[in-house]
Amino acid sequence: MRIGIDARMIFMSGIGTYLRNLLGGLASLDEDIEYTVFIQTDDRERFEPPGGNFSPSFVSAPPYSISEQVGFVRRIEGSGLDLIHHPHYAAPVFGRVPMVATIHDLIHQLFPELCPSRLAWQVSRMLARRTAGRAKLLLTVSEHSRSDIINHLRASPGKVRLTYNALPPDWGKSLSPEPPPGIGAEVPFFLYVGNHKEHKNIPLLLEAFAGVRERALGVHLALTGERGGLKQDLARLQLGNEVVFLGDVSHERLEAIYAAARALVFPSRYEGFGYPPLEAMGCGTPAIVSDAAALPEVVGEAGLIVPVGEVAPLRDAMMRLLEDDALRTSLSEKSRARAAEFSWRALAEDTMKAYHDVLAIKEAG
Repeated sequence: MRIGIDARMIFMSGIGTYLRNLLGGLASLDEDIEYTVFIQTDDRERFEPPGGNFSPSFVSAPPYSISEQVGFVRRIEGSGLDLIHHPHYAAPVFGRVPMVATIHDLIHQLFPELCPSRLAWQVSRMLARRTAGRAKLLLTVSEHSRSDIINHLRASPGKVRLTYNALPPDWGKSLSPEPPPGIGAEVPFFLYVGNHKEHKNIPLLLEAFAGVRERALGVHLALTGERGGLKQDLARLQLGNEVVFLGDVSHERLEAIYAAARALVFPSRYEGFGYPPLEAMGCGTPAIVSDAAALPEVVGEAGLIVPVGEVAPLRDAMMRLLEDDALRTSLSEKSRARAAEFSWRALAEDTMKAYHDVLAIKEAG
């Protein structure tokens, strides 16, 4: 049996994390399967197959390109595959190889303002609907996303399966907390991990943090990414060196920063899953999240959940975790236990079952 996995996004955040965990999990299963892993040509030197039965196939067709609809399809068709797994809603429109697709969320389809143009939004809707129709099975990463796919893409419930995201098996197990540069070892700090897109609510986070600073001097806020488009918000709120921007951070370095943070703060207004809260919990760091989309589903009772888009509750939750050591200790213990419920092996096994079920349908037909 030969299965293809479209891993062209493997070095991106989000879907890349999913792909790395999935490949590692599949490699651990005792299955007589040969995998062809499609990788961007530019990533040739970076990709290391997770096992001897994983063969890379390098392609020059990037995601969202015209070439993936022609040249990449030809590569798939000519690879002798029994099945192809695309990890994104924007799978090639045509193809004869049976397909499994993972749709993580419908943010581009449900929030047109987050797309670069109306045309981009229309194309994203078309691709998502086409993928949902063409796939033999759809996988998704939360009950919230599953409901969105059924309701908005009109997929039958029996076609959409839940396969929760997971952490690598060694995540958070043996590490020394280490604050980021610019923050002293004894200085309490809150952490945000992710991009700065509009739906992430970064200006709201800065406003809540400004309120924390009025009540507790010395506390800092660290954010991945660059200061860039937030300069006006920082100036308006009179925030200076107490807000530290980390740029791009490796996963190895990020793990230690998570462990050192007082809490992760993640006030996004839409997430199909939300990897940063899970990563933080895996390091024993509580998460403060909004009550939007899949975030309460991921965090459960291991963090603090606040109304989306409201500054005062977010500020107050940050103050609680800053001042109440007993609460933070309790949530830290709950966080590790909650993170352990998202099993990388379960992700691999559930995905493998989907592969076998699709191939059984193919053989029966």
